[in-house]
Amino acid sequence: MKSILSSILILITASAIAQTSAKSDTVKFCYIKYALPAGCSLTSGSQVKCDDYSMAWIYLSYPLLQSAPGQTIDNMSHQLKKFKKESITCFLLDAPAKGYRMSYKTDQGTIYQLMAYGVANEQPVILQLILNKEPRSNDDIPAFARQIIRLNN
Repeated sequence: MKSILSSILILITASAIAQTSAKSDTVKFCYIKYALPAGCSLTSGSQVKCDDYSMAWIYLSYPLLQSAPGQTIDNMSHQLKKFKKESITCFLLDAPAKGYRMSYKTDQGTIYQLMAYGVANEQPVILQLILNKEPRSNDDIPAFARQIIRLNN
């Protein structure tokens, strides 16, 4: 089960930019509905693609929340070129969460990613935010995504 979840998260990461959009102007994250901003589309019920970033999440059981993030990071480190990670603390819907700031190389250049996991609005969740620039502060996170994930700085 752990490797299945890890594989799903890696597929979301790899395919977030390439999927076609579904017709919708809102998205739900942990039971809260958000309006999609201009330039963004819903590529699945739990994946938003915008011009310069994408965000995806998976809801988990409480036991999987304990093991899945570490397994996912291990898989990514073996499958991605020049993979770097840094542990961070952050917030998901203003609830404290754990996570990683990561970067890796692709044919298109360096990709930056935040992965956060925790319980937000009573829902265990892992969120991935993929960016074209390194997210060192909350100002580096797009406004829409910042409603959901914030760094602890």
